Amino acid sequence: MPDWSYESVRVLVTLLPGFLSLKIKDFFLPPLRSSPFEQSLGIVAFAVANYVITATATKLVLVPGWLSLPELGAAPPAGPSALLQHLYALSIFSLGTGLVAGLIVGHDLHYRLARGLRLTNRTGRQDVWQDTFAEYTGNWLVVHLADERRIVGWAQFFSDHGGRPSLFLRQASWVEDDGTMSAVGGEGLLVCQSAEVKYVEFRGTEGGLDEAA
Repeated sequence: MPDWSYESVRVLVTLLPGFLSLKIKDFFLPPLRSSPFEQSLGIVAFAVANYVITATATKLVLVPGWLSLPELGAAPPAGPSALLQHLYALSIFSLGTGLVAGLIVGHDLHYRLARGLRLTNRTGRQDVWQDTFAEYTGNWLVVHLADERRIVGWAQFFSDHGGRPSLFLRQASWVEDDGTMSAVGGEGLLVCQSAEVKYVEFRGTEGGLDEAA
């Protein structure tokens, strides 16, 4: 068994809410492969943010005394009961920190603000495929495949990466060479990566299959 000192436990308790915030934020994003070093930095950054926010709220009397942390710069809590109070207070605020961060990053609000201030033209998403499907939801689509076939429908699900495009189309129909359409029975059609999507037309949210084709 490792020899856990009280100081080690106190450090671990301080970092755990940071881990919780990071996981809540990641819930709103496509799965990413981050290195252990990047994950550790994220946990530490959220742990610091959680402590600063909680201690600042305590100083401004925004939280009850039984939930409060020591003021910024004060000595950390000592003793099991104080340590549990420390963990509980940080955990409460870590939920909010992770949720707010997830909503901001998930909806690309931070890059929207930066673009509005003309600081950058970039987005926070991974590629143009993800940007397009995130911005133009509910559109009727015409999907062109590598074998020259076409499918009409609207995307209920789509892949996160344009390098591996796939999507699930509801109310899907095959478009024949003469422009007529053959409806796909059942719930819809899954266009797999092996189908090799060449390009996708976004025909707007109004109308239906006839207008989309």
